[in-house]
Amino acid sequence: MAIIPKSLTDEKSKPVGRSLWWRFLKYAIVGIFANAGLWAIAIVYLKNTPPTYTSEATLNVAGNGPGVSVNLPEIGQAYTSSASAFGSSSSDPRENYKIIASSATVIKAAAQSLNIPQEAFGEPRIKLINNTTLLSIAINGKDPEKTQQKLQALYRALNEKLNSLRQTERTERDRSNQQALSDAQKKLTEAQRRLSEYKAESGLNSSSQIKELISNIELLRKQRSETYAQQQQLGSRLKQLSVNLQLSPQEAADALVLQTDQQFQKSFSEYTTATTTLKALLSDRGPNYPDVVAARQQQEAALAILLERGKALLGKPVEQLTLERLNLDNSNGSGGQRAQLFQQLVTLESDYQGLTAQVRTLTQQVQKLETQLQALSQKETVLDALLRQLQIAEAVFASTLAKVDLGKGDPFGSFPLIQMVEEPSLPEEPTAPKPKLVLAGAVLGSLLVTTSLTLIWWRDPLATATKKILKEIVA
Repeated sequence: MAIIPKSLTDEKSKPVGRSLWWRFLKYAIVGIFANAGLWAIAIVYLKNTPPTYTSEATLNVAGNGPGVSVNLPEIGQAYTSSASAFGSSSSDPRENYKIIASSATVIKAAAQSLNIPQEAFGEPRIKLINNTTLLSIAINGKDPEKTQQKLQALYRALNEKLNSLRQTERTERDRSNQQALSDAQKKLTEAQRRLSEYKAESGLNSSSQIKELISNIELLRKQRSETYAQQQQLGSRLKQLSVNLQLSPQEAADALVLQTDQQFQKSFSEYTTATTTLKALLSDRGPNYPDVVAARQQQEAALAILLERGKALLGKPVEQLTLERLNLDNSNGSGGQRAQLFQQLVTLESDYQGLTAQVRTLTQQVQKLETQLQALSQKETVLDALLRQLQIAEAVFASTLAKVDLGKGDPFGSFPLIQMVEEPSLPEEPTAPKPKLVLAGAVLGSLLVTTSLTLIWWRDPLATATKKILKEIVA
């Protein structure tokens, strides 16, 4: 009940009271109609709005797959890995899945699987759960079981769409990988062909061939140095012995040839006997005595035979003095020792000539190998370049092949695997309309309407009283 200020109860109280009651009646009528309309709307909404059920499910998006690393000895390394789908701050696969699940294609496929129109299927509500790899998905329906079936159909359609996208991606990647593999194989074949042709043309098969050649050259140089040292040592001994015997090695060899010939030795013995006889006769006779003349003729005949035999054996004219120097007569015991020295001189000469020939041969071999080494060293640069090209081609081909093979094992690179964490729920109660919430809203609305009308009711009396108080204060 409204309170009427005391200041208004004066001689005009009758008209004022009548005005207040009329004003109160108007406000009461407005309040009754407003509350009645508000409650009428709430009741009509509750009676005429069909119940709506909501089925919910929770999905998990797999983070990453296992990485694979393969070492290829002397070729390279092939590495494949599925990086975490949540590794980039600017990309979240759940956002992609949210868009795909809400797309017309997926909704249409889900609706067709249930034999209902696409318009009647409704729009799914998808929410990403922060700081997790989960997302929740919900959909509305008029029937609890059908609503659950709609969410299950949507999940199947989403999986089918993702599998289709994965298959398309795999097909495109396989085509690209096969092209890359074919190009790598062509480069490998070309590198092998160039290397084989160069090996056949140059005669150089590998760098180990040059190392072997260098090793052989060093070995031959060592042998030549050792042989040359032996040659010099032997040459010194040969020279000293030749000086001591006052014979050259050839003369010593001639003396040994003459010594081994019996006919020459017989003739030399006859010559020696005739010479001895002649010397004995000349000691007490003159040169013209018959026996001296006979002895001289015998000496000359033996000498002629001796020179003739010596020439035949040695293949060259022999003088008398030479024959006497080469005499190895062993009548006094010194011939045998002298023959041994001659034999040693000949042996030393033979060994010296052999070592000389060996040094010359080794020198020729070293020069030949050095020339070959110089030629091969110039070709080694080209061979190394071709080998590097071949190794690179092998590494590229092997890594590409490994990438193709290993890449087939991970179909979830761009579209991670999704898992159903919580199956679609079967709603027991409708989510809309909610009678309690509607009634609470109607009550709250009634309170607001009543409060508003009361405040409006008090507006004019309060304003009049305030003006009067202000006039009294001013007066």
